Amino acid sequence: MKNLKYPLLVMCASMVAGCASPLDSYQDEPQYRSLQSKYVEHDRQVAESSHDLPDVMVNALEDLDQLSVDDAIRIAIEHNPQLRANGYQIDAATGRVMQSGLYPNPTVSLAGESIGADQGDGGESTVHIEQEILLGGRLKHAKSIARSDRDAAREEYIANEFAIAAHTSNAYFHAVSAQERIGMHQELVELSTQLLDGIKARVEAGSASEIDLLRGEVAFEQSRLGLDAAQFQAQSSHEFLISMLGLDEPIDIPMSTSIDELPDLPLYEDILSSTLSANSRVSLARVAIERARNEHQLAKANSRPDLFVSVGPRYSDIDNETTIDVGLSLEVPLFDRNQGAIDAALSERLSASAQMQSIQIELASEVSAAWSVYQSALSATNRYQNRVIPKAEQTLDLTRQAYQGGKADYLRLLDAHQIVIESRLAYLTTLEQLHSAAALLNQLSQSKASWRIARNDKQENGEDNQ
Repeated sequence: MKNLKYPLLVMCASMVAGCASPLDSYQDEPQYRSLQSKYVEHDRQVAESSHDLPDVMVNALEDLDQLSVDDAIRIAIEHNPQLRANGYQIDAATGRVMQSGLYPNPTVSLAGESIGADQGDGGESTVHIEQEILLGGRLKHAKSIARSDRDAAREEYIANEFAIAAHTSNAYFHAVSAQERIGMHQELVELSTQLLDGIKARVEAGSASEIDLLRGEVAFEQSRLGLDAAQFQAQSSHEFLISMLGLDEPIDIPMSTSIDELPDLPLYEDILSSTLSANSRVSLARVAIERARNEHQLAKANSRPDLFVSVGPRYSDIDNETTIDVGLSLEVPLFDRNQGAIDAALSERLSASAQMQSIQIELASEVSAAWSVYQSALSATNRYQNRVIPKAEQTLDLTRQAYQGGKADYLRLLDAHQIVIESRLAYLTTLEQLHSAAALLNQLSQSKASWRIARNDKQENGEDNQ
């Protein structure tokens, strides 16, 4: 067996050569690493533990004196567990790209014949190295499919980014408007309290009846009901915003972005063009088309048989000599030529192309609907600002003067004040619709990503972006 030393070295070298193939270098994605780095140890512990562990909460507001809507979006994105999951899926897809580029391992077999025969030395020993050789570019197509899956994972991440940005924007302005509603209802309660006190004084003086007092008390109770509902709504909105930001404590700093600050949007044509070219659903459809194309190519490549090559030394004790065995084997594609899979892959390829057109039609319809809501809300906002609220306030001023002069009763004054409050509340609702439509349009067009700009600025300044 000593003569097998050199063939064994050849075998080892062949194994190394058989395993070697061009590999994808690990794709470091700063955009995803930034989110994962602060949670990776916790997620690893959860994955390895049989018990649920509390999530890691980060005090993201400690360096802020006030919270703008852009700050809220950035914090929500950097602390969102779904984005962490998407980031890990990108890592998993990157690993599959690496795995798909590996060549099949060679097979090594060691055999002996007539070993230990009574006649003494007379056996044979062989070492065979067998390597499967993939034909038809199968490895290349499989790797292209894996790359498409990685691209799809990245697009899913980006789609969730913009969805979280839109939801956070809505939560932020809901919280802001809810707080302003409390102030308006407090005004109404204060007025109804003053009027009720005045009515009581009149009843005691004999200038007002018990019916007037009851009507005043009903108006006061209604104003209290409105204030209670506004406070409950504000608490709910505040808690929802906290959950969106991934925080575990109330927000104790002022929210600096006023709901009166109207969003600055591009033209409709620009939004539609950006949506049809840059939206993640369109990108995913493009990835699906590319993946289907490579699936079709792989199916055709699978119709070609693989070649198996074997080589190895054979040592004979009888002849005291070493020979080399060489073998080739090739499957004959007589019945199965993968024809069914090829037809199916072609149909999937055509289906992916049709799906792209369907998605673009859906997106165009969604942009049109969101733009209609935005324009309607913008028009209503301008009308409330320039006509409705000023006229309601003018009516209140005149009614107050008439009340003070004894020419109007308290109910008319209360009604005038209620009209002002209702106009302002409707104005707030319109502003919420305006910001919600703007957030949806940005989600569809994916044209503004202020959280990425803020992150890059911090990285350039050498600061911790977490």
